[in-house]
Amino acid sequence: MRKSKVVTLMNYNLTDFGNAERLHDMFGKTWKYLEEYKTWLHWDGHHWKSKNTLQACWAAAEAFQTLAEEIYKLPAPEDKWELERRLRIITWLQRSKCNFRSKNALLFLRGMLESRPF
Repeated sequence: MRKSKVVTLMNYNLTDFGNAERLHDMFGKTWKYLEEYKTWLHWDGHHWKSKNTLQACWAAAEAFQTLAEEIYKLPAPEDKWELERRLRIITWLQRSKCNFRSKNALLFLRGMLESRPF
């Protein structure tokens, strides 16, 4: 992941809505929620595959883990406040991997994706 992308994703609020914004930026083009079927769809590069909410939660948790690892790989900041901020973000992302945080973020993400056509 490019450094500029990581920095952008770090700047969202440490809330469930902020996590939804991160998910939207990270995989908003490859996931869609179909309200009429109560199912998630994932684009695998060739076609849309149906996924249940638990599978979407796992994908969200994996995205949070990936972002935490990318933040960790950034060059060490000289500013101690920036280091503390990064540690807060990484801690938040690790906590966000739990099922209820991922589900909350996905609920917000559904609303963001509803207005976007395929």
